[in-house]
Amino acid sequence: MRIVYANLGYARDIDGSLKHHIGRAHHHIYTPRQAQMRALNFLKDRLRELQPDLSCFLEIDQGSVTNGFFDQFPVLCEDHHRTVRIDGKYSAGKRFRRLSVSRGKSSAFLATGDLPFTARYLDDGKKRLVYDIDLPGVRVLLAHCSLLRRVRHRQLEQLASWARERETPTIITGDFNMFGGAQELTPLLADGRFTYLNGKMAPTFRLGPWKASLDPCIVSGDLMGRCRIEIIDMPFSDHQMLMIDVDTAMDARLRKAG
Repeated sequence: MRIVYANLGYARDIDGSLKHHIGRAHHHIYTPRQAQMRALNFLKDRLRELQPDLSCFLEIDQGSVTNGFFDQFPVLCEDHHRTVRIDGKYSAGKRFRRLSVSRGKSSAFLATGDLPFTARYLDDGKKRLVYDIDLPGVRVLLAHCSLLRRVRHRQLEQLASWARERETPTIITGDFNMFGGAQELTPLLADGRFTYLNGKMAPTFRLGPWKASLDPCIVSGDLMGRCRIEIIDMPFSDHQMLMIDVDTAMDARLRKAG
């Protein structure tokens, strides 16, 4: 089973380098359609190559004043996707004016199977959407956390409580904006049930010369020996892609042995 996670950076075609941030600063105000399509087509080609069962996206735009009201999600959707979902990342009932910079800013996922899921919203912060998705034998929680550390701490505490609701093998991932380092994950890791799988791997985010791991993949102990993770370059975003492979054959062997 393969899961891909990507923060698209709204397909602004900015890779986090100073060269891009300076030379393409205008993309934050208005991103040309050509630049968006260049980023989206790159991602679509990678997804076709990787053939994930579940593709999770943060910072995808359903159409806003900063991108010419272009809905990016249909570009990524293909006929083999059976579950297709996109939601505003702020709150379930929030409606923004047409010219609001927050309008259209979303999270989304695509799956090749018919998957049960819930779009849940954290109690604190501005970015609050969490997808709670059930793959066969594996639960996935996708989150985008606050830039404010005190708010982020409350969000991670609530996310930890949600993760412990069930004893199902669980993967928690997303952009946690953990600028304070791995110690910010204490609410999720304190009881020993979960492990920060890519904690010793390369950074997932860059801003000029500064690099950091802001996109953790956290797995429950029953998945530790069954998960392999790879960081994949995304030249149109300041975040890297995560590819997570789960050995479902091992799970079948364990059930048979039991």
